[in-house]
Amino acid sequence: MSWAPDFARAGGRQARAGRYEAFVPDVVADYEPELDNATHALAERAGLAVRELNEDSEGLLSLEGLGRQLLRSEALASSQIEGLNISHRKLAAADLADQDGHYKAREILGNIRALELATELGANAKEIDVEAITEIHRAMAIVPPLDRIAGELREEASWIGGNSPPEAEFVGPPWQEVRPLLEDLCDFVNRDDISPVVQAAIAHAQFETIHPFGDGNGRVGRCLIQVIFRRRGLSPRNVPPVSIVLGANKDAYIAGLEGFRDDKVDGWVRQFARAVETAADQARSFSESVARVQEEWRGNLGKVRRDAAVLSVIELLPKFPIVTAAVAESEIGRSRPVTIEALDRLRSIGALTRHSNQKKGDSWEAKDLFRLLDEFEKAVRRPPA
Repeated sequence: MSWAPDFARAGGRQARAGRYEAFVPDVVADYEPELDNATHALAERAGLAVRELNEDSEGLLSLEGLGRQLLRSEALASSQIEGLNISHRKLAAADLADQDGHYKAREILGNIRALELATELGANAKEIDVEAITEIHRAMAIVPPLDRIAGELREEASWIGGNSPPEAEFVGPPWQEVRPLLEDLCDFVNRDDISPVVQAAIAHAQFETIHPFGDGNGRVGRCLIQVIFRRRGLSPRNVPPVSIVLGANKDAYIAGLEGFRDDKVDGWVRQFARAVETAADQARSFSESVARVQEEWRGNLGKVRRDAAVLSVIELLPKFPIVTAAVAESEIGRSRPVTIEALDRLRSIGALTRHSNQKKGDSWEAKDLFRLLDEFEKAVRRPPA
Protein backbone atom coordinates (compact mmCIF):
# COMPACT_ATOMS: atom_id res chain seq x y z
CA MET A 1 0.00 0.00 0.00
CA SER A 2 1.12 3.61 -0.51
CA TRP A 3 0.84 6.55 1.84
CA ALA A 4 1.24 10.30 1.44
CA PRO A 5 1.45 12.65 4.47
CA ASP A 6 -1.44 14.89 5.41
CA PHE A 7 0.27 18.16 6.36
CA ALA A 8 -2.86 19.29 8.20
CA ARG A 9 -2.28 16.54 10.77
CA ALA A 10 0.19 16.76 13.61
CA GLY A 11 3.50 15.32 12.50
CA GLY A 12 2.56 15.64 8.84
CA ARG A 13 5.60 17.77 8.04
CA GLN A 14 7.93 15.20 9.58
CA ALA A 15 6.22 12.22 7.98
CA ARG A 16 7.63 10.46 4.94
CA ALA A 17 5.60 9.24 1.98
CA GLY A 18 6.18 5.73 0.70
CA ARG A 19 4.89 2.20 0.47
CA TYR A 20 4.10 -0.04 3.43
CA GLU A 21 2.50 -3.35 4.35
CA ALA A 22 -0.57 -3.41 6.58
CA PHE A 23 -1.21 -6.40 8.84
CA VAL A 24 -4.63 -8.01 8.29
CA PRO A 25 -5.32 -10.67 10.94
CA ASP A 26 -7.04 -13.96 10.21
CA VAL A 27 -10.73 -14.11 11.09
CA VAL A 28 -11.57 -15.72 14.44
CA ALA A 29 -15.33 -16.38 14.43
CA ASP A 30 -14.80 -20.16 14.19
CA TYR A 31 -11.27 -20.23 15.55
CA GLU A 32 -10.29 -23.28 17.60
CA PRO A 33 -7.00 -22.48 19.38
CA GLU A 34 -4.47 -25.28 19.77
CA LEU A 35 -3.35 -24.98 23.37
CA ASP A 36 -1.21 -27.12 25.63
CA ASN A 37 -3.01 -29.10 28.30
CA ALA A 38 -1.21 -27.02 30.93
CA THR A 39 -2.53 -23.82 29.35
CA HIS A 40 -6.08 -25.18 29.30
CA ALA A 41 -5.73 -26.13 32.99
CA LEU A 42 -4.38 -22.69 33.88
CA ALA A 43 -7.28 -20.99 32.05
CA GLU A 44 -9.79 -23.14 33.94
CA ARG A 45 -8.08 -22.34 37.24
CA ALA A 46 -8.16 -18.64 36.45
CA GLY A 47 -11.86 -18.86 35.63
CA LEU A 48 -12.50 -20.60 38.95
CA ALA A 49 -10.64 -17.81 40.78
CA VAL A 50 -12.94 -15.22 39.17
CA ARG A 51 -16.01 -17.25 40.13
CA GLU A 52 -14.81 -17.49 43.74
CA LEU A 53 -14.30 -13.72 43.81
CA ASN A 54 -17.99 -13.39 42.98
CA GLU A 55 -19.34 -15.95 45.44
CA ASP A 56 -21.07 -15.03 48.70
CA SER A 57 -19.12 -16.44 51.61
CA GLU A 58 -18.47 -15.50 55.21
CA GLY A 59 -15.89 -12.76 55.53
CA LEU A 60 -16.06 -11.76 51.86
CA LEU A 61 -17.12 -8.20 51.17
CA SER A 62 -19.48 -8.42 48.20
CA LEU A 63 -22.27 -6.56 46.48
CA GLU A 64 -22.02 -2.92 45.50
CA GLY A 65 -19.19 -1.66 47.68
CA LEU A 66 -16.54 -4.14 46.57
CA GLY A 67 -17.83 -4.18 43.00
CA ARG A 68 -17.55 -0.40 42.67
CA GLN A 69 -14.05 -0.30 44.18
CA LEU A 70 -12.72 -3.11 42.00
CA LEU A 71 -14.23 -1.48 38.93
CA ARG A 72 -12.59 1.82 39.91
CA SER A 73 -9.24 0.02 40.40
CA GLU A 74 -9.55 -1.64 36.99
CA ALA A 75 -10.38 1.67 35.30
CA LEU A 76 -7.46 3.42 37.00
CA ALA A 77 -5.00 0.65 36.09
CA SER A 78 -6.23 0.48 32.50
CA SER A 79 -5.76 4.25 32.24
CA GLN A 80 -2.29 4.08 33.80
CA ILE A 81 -1.21 1.74 30.99
CA GLU A 82 -2.03 4.65 28.66
CA GLY A 83 0.00 7.10 30.79
CA LEU A 84 -2.87 8.58 32.84
CA ASN A 85 -1.62 8.55 36.42
CA ILE A 86 -3.49 9.93 39.43
CA SER A 87 -3.97 8.63 42.95
CA HIS A 88 -6.90 6.60 44.21
CA ARG A 89 -7.66 9.44 46.59
CA LYS A 90 -7.97 12.04 43.81
CA LEU A 91 -10.07 9.68 41.74
CA ALA A 92 -12.38 8.94 44.67
CA ALA A 93 -12.81 12.67 45.30
CA ALA A 94 -13.70 13.25 41.64
CA ASP A 95 -16.10 10.32 41.73
CA LEU A 96 -18.34 12.09 44.25
CA ALA A 97 -21.66 13.07 42.72
CA ASP A 98 -21.16 16.79 43.29
CA GLN A 99 -17.55 17.13 42.16
CA ASP A 100 -16.03 17.16 38.67
CA GLY A 101 -12.37 16.66 39.53
CA HIS A 102 -9.40 17.73 37.43
CA TYR A 103 -8.79 16.88 33.78
CA LYS A 104 -7.05 13.50 34.23
CA ALA A 105 -9.61 12.40 36.79
CA ARG A 106 -12.46 13.20 34.41
CA GLU A 107 -10.78 11.16 31.68
CA ILE A 108 -10.45 8.19 34.02
CA LEU A 109 -14.05 8.66 35.15
CA GLY A 110 -14.90 8.21 31.47
CA ASN A 111 -13.14 4.87 31.66
CA ILE A 112 -15.23 3.95 34.71
CA ARG A 113 -18.36 4.80 32.71
CA ALA A 114 -17.12 2.61 29.88
CA LEU A 115 -16.49 -0.30 32.25
CA GLU A 116 -19.92 0.12 33.82
CA LEU A 117 -21.49 0.01 30.37
CA ALA A 118 -19.34 -2.99 29.42
CA THR A 119 -20.52 -4.99 32.43
CA GLU A 120 -24.13 -3.92 31.78
CA LEU A 121 -23.89 -5.04 28.15
CA GLY A 122 -22.30 -8.30 29.20
CA ALA A 123 -25.09 -8.96 31.68
CA ASN A 124 -28.06 -7.96 29.54
CA ALA A 125 -27.22 -8.33 25.86
CA LYS A 126 -27.67 -11.81 24.41
CA GLU A 127 -25.23 -10.91 21.68
CA ILE A 128 -22.55 -8.22 21.42
CA ASP A 129 -22.36 -6.31 18.14
CA VAL A 130 -20.20 -3.57 16.63
CA GLU A 131 -22.58 -0.89 17.83
CA ALA A 132 -22.12 -2.08 21.42
CA ILE A 133 -18.36 -1.68 21.06
CA THR A 134 -18.75 1.84 19.67
CA GLU A 135 -21.06 2.65 22.60
CA ILE A 136 -18.30 1.65 25.02
CA HIS A 137 -15.87 3.95 23.22
CA ARG A 138 -18.43 6.79 23.28
CA ALA A 139 -18.93 6.35 27.04
CA MET A 140 -15.17 6.57 27.60
CA ALA A 141 -14.36 9.47 25.24
CA ILE A 142 -15.66 12.40 27.30
CA VAL A 143 -12.71 14.83 27.25
CA PRO A 144 -10.88 16.54 24.36
CA PRO A 145 -9.42 15.59 21.99
CA LEU A 146 -10.81 12.06 22.30
CA ASP A 147 -14.40 13.29 22.43
CA ARG A 148 -14.13 14.43 18.80
CA ILE A 149 -13.98 10.81 17.60
CA ALA A 150 -16.24 9.30 20.27
CA GLY A 151 -17.82 6.10 18.98
CA GLU A 152 -16.45 6.52 15.45
CA LEU A 153 -14.54 3.74 13.72
CA ARG A 154 -11.37 5.05 12.12
CA GLU A 155 -11.23 5.96 8.45
CA GLU A 156 -7.48 6.30 8.19
CA ALA A 157 -4.35 4.22 8.67
CA SER A 158 -3.36 3.13 12.17
CA TRP A 159 0.26 2.45 13.08
CA ILE A 160 2.67 2.09 15.99
CA GLY A 161 6.04 3.83 16.00
CA GLY A 162 7.34 6.46 13.59
CA ASN A 163 5.62 9.44 12.00
CA SER A 164 4.09 7.52 9.09
CA PRO A 165 3.16 3.95 8.05
CA PRO A 166 6.34 3.53 5.94
CA GLU A 167 8.41 4.23 9.09
CA ALA A 168 6.18 2.33 11.54
CA GLU A 169 6.98 -0.78 13.55
CA PHE A 170 3.46 -2.09 12.98
CA VAL A 171 0.60 -1.00 10.71
CA GLY A 172 -2.91 -2.24 11.48
CA PRO A 173 -5.42 -3.37 8.89
CA PRO A 174 -6.72 -0.82 6.36
CA TRP A 175 -9.71 1.09 7.66
CA GLN A 176 -11.97 -0.57 5.06
CA GLU A 177 -11.33 -3.88 6.84
CA VAL A 178 -12.17 -2.60 10.32
CA ARG A 179 -15.94 -3.15 10.39
CA PRO A 180 -15.84 -6.65 8.78
CA LEU A 181 -13.11 -7.69 11.21
CA LEU A 182 -15.08 -6.31 14.17
CA GLU A 183 -18.21 -8.14 13.03
CA ASP A 184 -16.18 -11.34 12.85
CA LEU A 185 -14.77 -10.64 16.34
CA CYS A 186 -18.29 -10.14 17.72
CA ASP A 187 -19.25 -13.56 16.34
CA PHE A 188 -16.32 -14.99 18.31
CA VAL A 189 -17.29 -13.07 21.47
CA ASN A 190 -20.85 -14.42 21.23
CA ARG A 191 -19.73 -18.06 21.30
CA ASP A 192 -20.39 -20.19 24.37
CA ASP A 193 -18.32 -23.26 23.43
CA ILE A 194 -14.90 -22.06 24.55
CA SER A 195 -13.32 -21.33 27.93
CA PRO A 196 -14.26 -17.76 28.96
CA VAL A 197 -10.66 -16.95 29.92
CA VAL A 198 -9.31 -18.27 26.61
CA GLN A 199 -12.08 -16.41 24.79
CA ALA A 200 -11.25 -13.13 26.57
CA ALA A 201 -7.53 -13.52 25.88
CA ILE A 202 -8.03 -14.06 22.16
CA ALA A 203 -10.75 -11.43 21.81
CA HIS A 204 -8.64 -8.79 23.55
CA ALA A 205 -5.55 -9.50 21.43
CA GLN A 206 -7.60 -9.57 18.21
CA PHE A 207 -9.25 -6.27 19.11
CA GLU A 208 -5.89 -4.60 19.76
CA THR A 209 -4.63 -5.92 16.41
CA ILE A 210 -7.64 -4.47 14.58
CA HIS A 211 -7.17 -1.13 16.40
CA PRO A 212 -10.59 0.09 15.24
CA PHE A 213 -10.52 3.61 16.73
CA GLY A 214 -8.26 6.58 16.22
CA ASP A 215 -7.42 6.51 19.96
CA GLY A 216 -8.61 4.76 23.11
CA ASN A 217 -8.24 1.22 21.75
CA GLY A 218 -6.36 -0.16 24.75
CA ARG A 219 -9.00 0.95 27.25
CA VAL A 220 -11.90 -0.29 25.12
CA GLY A 221 -10.08 -3.56 24.50
CA ARG A 222 -9.67 -4.12 28.22
CA CYS A 223 -13.37 -3.31 28.69
CA LEU A 224 -14.07 -6.13 26.24
CA ILE A 225 -12.46 -8.56 28.69
CA GLN A 226 -15.07 -7.64 31.29
CA VAL A 227 -17.89 -7.86 28.71
CA ILE A 228 -16.95 -11.49 28.12
CA PHE A 229 -16.53 -12.35 31.80
CA ARG A 230 -19.93 -10.85 32.63
CA ARG A 231 -21.67 -12.38 29.58
CA ARG A 232 -20.32 -15.86 30.39
CA GLY A 233 -21.44 -15.60 34.02
CA LEU A 234 -17.92 -15.56 35.45
CA SER A 235 -18.22 -12.17 37.19
CA PRO A 236 -21.85 -11.27 37.94
CA ARG A 237 -20.79 -8.80 40.68
CA ASN A 238 -17.06 -8.14 40.90
CA VAL A 239 -14.61 -7.56 38.06
CA PRO A 240 -11.08 -8.95 38.45
CA PRO A 241 -8.78 -5.93 37.97
CA VAL A 242 -6.64 -7.70 35.38
CA SER A 243 -5.26 -4.41 34.02
CA ILE A 244 -3.25 -3.96 37.24
CA VAL A 245 -1.35 -7.17 36.51
CA LEU A 246 -0.99 -6.53 32.78
CA GLY A 247 0.20 -2.98 33.42
CA ALA A 248 2.73 -4.06 36.07
CA ASN A 249 5.00 -5.17 33.23
CA LYS A 250 3.87 -3.17 30.24
CA ASP A 251 6.72 -4.43 28.04
CA ALA A 252 5.72 -8.06 28.66
CA TYR A 253 2.07 -7.18 27.98
CA ILE A 254 2.94 -5.60 24.63
CA ALA A 255 5.23 -8.51 23.80
CA GLY A 256 2.37 -10.91 24.52
CA LEU A 257 0.08 -9.07 22.11
CA GLU A 258 2.81 -9.06 19.48
CA GLY A 259 3.31 -12.78 20.06
CA PHE A 260 -0.37 -13.35 19.36
CA ARG A 261 0.05 -11.68 15.97
CA ASP A 262 2.99 -14.03 15.31
CA ASP A 263 0.77 -17.08 16.02
CA LYS A 264 2.23 -17.59 19.51
CA VAL A 265 -1.30 -17.93 20.82
CA ASP A 266 -0.53 -20.48 23.56
CA GLY A 267 2.05 -18.20 25.17
CA TRP A 268 -0.31 -15.21 25.13
CA VAL A 269 -3.23 -17.19 26.61
CA ARG A 270 -0.95 -18.54 29.33
CA GLN A 271 0.28 -15.02 30.18
CA PHE A 272 -3.27 -13.65 30.20
CA ALA A 273 -4.66 -16.48 32.34
CA ARG A 274 -1.93 -15.98 34.95
CA ALA A 275 -2.83 -12.28 35.09
CA VAL A 276 -6.53 -13.08 35.57
CA GLU A 277 -5.83 -15.61 38.32
CA THR A 278 -3.51 -13.22 40.17
CA ALA A 279 -6.00 -10.34 39.90
CA ALA A 280 -8.90 -12.45 41.17
CA ASP A 281 -6.97 -14.04 44.05
CA GLN A 282 -5.59 -10.72 45.26
CA ALA A 283 -8.97 -9.01 44.90
CA ARG A 284 -10.47 -11.69 47.12
CA SER A 285 -7.76 -11.09 49.74
CA PHE A 286 -8.39 -7.35 49.49
CA SER A 287 -12.11 -7.82 50.09
CA GLU A 288 -11.40 -9.92 53.16
CA SER A 289 -9.04 -7.22 54.47
CA VAL A 290 -11.73 -4.57 54.02
CA ALA A 291 -14.24 -6.77 55.83
CA ARG A 292 -11.84 -7.11 58.77
CA VAL A 293 -11.39 -3.34 58.99
CA GLN A 294 -15.16 -2.86 58.92
CA GLU A 295 -15.55 -5.39 61.72
CA GLU A 296 -12.89 -3.54 63.73
CA TRP A 297 -14.83 -0.29 63.29
CA ARG A 298 -18.02 -1.96 64.48
CA GLY A 299 -16.20 -3.28 67.54
CA ASN A 300 -14.78 0.15 68.36
CA LEU A 301 -18.26 1.67 68.24
CA GLY A 302 -19.44 -0.42 71.15
CA LYS A 303 -23.09 -1.31 71.49
CA VAL A 304 -25.37 0.30 68.85
CA ARG A 305 -28.84 -0.46 67.53
CA ARG A 306 -29.08 -2.80 64.54
CA ASP A 307 -30.69 -0.04 62.47
CA ALA A 308 -28.19 2.63 63.51
CA ALA A 309 -27.19 4.95 60.66
CA VAL A 310 -23.53 4.55 61.57
CA LEU A 311 -23.67 0.86 60.55
CA SER A 312 -25.08 1.81 57.17
CA VAL A 313 -22.26 4.30 56.67
CA ILE A 314 -19.71 1.57 57.40
CA GLU A 315 -21.24 -0.53 54.63
CA LEU A 316 -21.14 2.48 52.30
CA LEU A 317 -17.47 3.42 52.71
CA PRO A 318 -15.92 0.81 50.38
CA LYS A 319 -18.02 2.33 47.60
CA PHE A 320 -17.20 5.93 48.65
CA PRO A 321 -13.94 5.99 50.67
CA ILE A 322 -14.26 9.78 50.45
CA VAL A 323 -17.84 10.84 51.07
CA THR A 324 -19.83 14.03 51.62
CA ALA A 325 -22.87 14.31 53.84
CA ALA A 326 -25.06 14.81 50.78
CA VAL A 327 -23.86 11.60 49.12
CA ALA A 328 -24.07 9.59 52.34
CA GLU A 329 -27.56 10.94 53.07
CA SER A 330 -28.74 9.92 49.59
CA GLU A 331 -27.12 6.47 49.77
CA ILE A 332 -28.30 5.42 53.25
CA GLY A 333 -31.69 7.15 53.14
CA ARG A 334 -31.43 8.97 56.46
CA SER A 335 -31.83 12.67 57.32
CA ARG A 336 -28.91 15.07 56.99
CA PRO A 337 -28.45 15.60 60.76
CA VAL A 338 -28.56 11.86 61.45
CA THR A 339 -26.09 11.21 58.62
CA ILE A 340 -23.63 13.85 59.83
CA GLU A 341 -23.89 12.49 63.38
CA ALA A 342 -23.05 9.00 62.05
CA LEU A 343 -20.07 10.31 60.05
CA ASP A 344 -18.72 12.17 63.06
CA ARG A 345 -19.23 9.12 65.25
CA LEU A 346 -16.89 7.25 62.93
CA ARG A 347 -14.49 10.18 63.06
CA SER A 348 -14.45 9.97 66.84
CA ILE A 349 -13.19 6.36 66.75
CA GLY A 350 -10.55 7.13 64.10
CA ALA A 351 -12.32 5.45 61.20
CA LEU A 352 -12.83 8.72 59.29
CA THR A 353 -10.98 12.00 58.92
CA ARG A 354 -13.08 15.12 58.36
CA HIS A 355 -11.92 17.70 55.79
CA SER A 356 -13.47 21.16 55.83
CA ASN A 357 -14.22 22.96 52.56
CA GLN A 358 -16.39 26.07 52.60
CA LYS A 359 -16.89 26.03 48.82
CA LYS A 360 -17.73 22.35 48.21
CA GLY A 361 -18.78 21.30 51.70
CA ASP A 362 -17.08 19.03 54.20
CA SER A 363 -16.01 15.52 53.30
CA TRP A 364 -14.98 12.48 55.33
CA GLU A 365 -12.10 10.19 54.30
CA ALA A 366 -11.54 6.53 55.27
CA LYS A 367 -7.74 6.51 55.28
CA ASP A 368 -7.60 2.85 56.28
CA LEU A 369 -9.32 1.93 53.01
CA PHE A 370 -6.78 3.85 50.93
CA ARG A 371 -4.00 2.10 52.83
CA LEU A 372 -5.58 -1.27 51.98
CA LEU A 373 -5.94 -0.19 48.34
CA ASP A 374 -2.24 0.64 48.16
CA GLU A 375 -1.32 -2.69 49.75
CA PHE A 376 -3.68 -4.52 47.39
CA GLU A 377 -2.18 -2.98 44.27
CA LYS A 378 1.38 -3.62 45.46
CA ALA A 379 0.49 -7.27 46.06
CA VAL A 380 -1.12 -7.61 42.63
CA ARG A 381 1.89 -6.07 40.90
CA ARG A 382 4.40 -8.19 42.84
CA PRO A 383 6.10 -10.72 40.51
CA PRO A 384 5.41 -14.38 41.33
CA ALA A 385 7.98 -16.13 43.50
